Amino acid sequence: EKKKKSKKVTNKTNYKKHNLNYAIQVSAWPTMKEARLNQIELSNEGIDAYIEKFYRKKLDEVWYRVRVGNFSEKNKAISIKTQIEALTGIKTWLAITEK
Repeated sequence: EKKKKSKKVTNKTNYKKHNLNYAIQVSAWPTMKEARLNQIELSNEGIDAYIEKFYRKKLDEVWYRVRVGNFSEKNKAISIKTQIEALTGIKTWLAITEK
């Protein structure tokens, strides 16, 4: 039964891959000012980051995500993620975005 379950997950993932892109999330801040400062720090390291406004329904708050890239290939996103972490010492994560 375990094999069947993992096979279903794999099929579902493969199907979804066609509709997904990836961004590297470096951080998230409660204020635009903090996000902008982080974006500038990254820019000074040669990293082209952008800020994405995000509404957190559960907390009824607006936060600001600092992200890099919009990759259609997961492996490329992971490669860039690794480079950013090596350069900055910041632990980042891969965010899945819709095309």
